[in-house]
Formats: sequence, structure tokens, C-alpha cells
Amino acid sequence: MNKLLRLMWVVVSMALVACSSLSIKSDEDAVKVPDKVIQVKGSSRLQRLRHLTQKQNQFALEQAATINAYRALAKLLYNEQLTDDLLVADQVIKAEVFRVYLDLYMRYAKVIESTNIYDQKNVKLSLTLTPRFYHCLSTSVERVSACLYEDGKIQYTRIGYKHAPVSTVNVSCSDCSSQLSVSGFSKQKNGLDSALLNMGGYDLEWIGHTGSSAFIRYLYLTNIVFN
Repeated sequence: MNKLLRLMWVVVSMALVACSSLSIKSDEDAVKVPDKVIQVKGSSRLQRLRHLTQKQNQFALEQAATINAYRALAKLLYNEQLTDDLLVADQVIKAEVFRVYLDLYMRYAKVIESTNIYDQKNVKLSLTLTPRFYHCLSTSVERVSACLYEDGKIQYTRIGYKHAPVSTVNVSCSDCSSQLSVSGFSKQKNGLDSALLNMGGYDLEWIGHTGSSAFIRYLYLTNIVFN
């Protein structure tokens, strides 16, 4: 009986060692998907708008070229193949969280080249697609949401907004002035304004301003006509 137990113990020990060595070998020999680098270009022509200065026109030119480059990048990413029968666009249509993750990921793109050719600006963007990018976008809504939380990006999105408390006011009530009051403003009139209003000071000011303007126009016109 003891010999049988010893034999069984030896067999179990050998099996455990074999499994552990096999798992280590599989981790070492696992095929790692390399990062994929995509590059896009965007261009724009100088418009020379009259209401802008030369520097402002140059900045508008560079901004337009960069925006066109991001548009080309978004178009390319939407057609990126996640699996054999799944595109990035397919996931974006399913739920908003996929679009949010894609928009945030696009911000990792960097300008690697910026050139001027006469009145045209060319901008080249580069973005690295990691295996995590494919994993987060090709799975479920729960998984991509977890990716946003793990990356600490959820607070910068509309998904992470906190709703402000809402209160209602009955405007038909007879005494609602306290509910409609605005902090920082006084309900009492200014003393100087009240005095001027009571004495007609603002009316006198308007009459004086209008009369002086009419008199100056009269002198100007008579000077032109009679001289």
C-alpha cells in the first residue's frame, strides 16, 4: 500500500513539473503582434484673408492642414481591420463608448513632418496602433469601458460627466423673488441714479447731447454750402 502511494506521488509530481515547464515554454514561444505605425498627410492652401494679419493667415493655414490630416487619419482608422470580419467602423456604430475610445486614441498622433511649398502647407501625422488598441476595440462594451478607466481617460469624456442638481421654480406664485434672485447683484437702486431719475437729469442729458449734435451738424453743413 505504501509503495502504491509513493508511486502515485511520483507520477503526480512529474505531471506537475511537466505542466509547469510546458506553460513556461508556451509563454516564451508566444507570437507577439508587433505595433503597426500608420502615417497620413494633410494639406491646405493659403487664402490670404484681408481681415487677418500675416501671422494669423499662416496659423490658419497650418491649422487647416493639421485638421485635414486628422480627417485622413480618422478615415483610415475607420477602415482598419480588427478581425477577419470586423472593422473599426462596425464597432463605432454599435455603441458611443467605442467612438469615444477611438477619438481619444487619435490624440496620440504626432506631427512628424511639416513643410511649406509656395502657398501650400503639408502636414504628416504618425500614429502607432498597439495590440491593446485592437484588443479594446474588438471586444465588448464592458471591455472598452474598462480600457478607458484603466487609461484614466473617462473623466475627459462626455461619458464621465456628472449631472448637476436640478431644481424647479414655480413662476406663477405671488412671492417668488427669493427663488429668482441672483447672488452678487443688489435689488436696490443706486442712490445717484435714483436722484438723477427723479430730477429728470437723464432727460436733460439726452436733450443737451441731441441739441449739441444738431448744432454741430448745422455749422458743418452751412460752412460747406455757403463757402
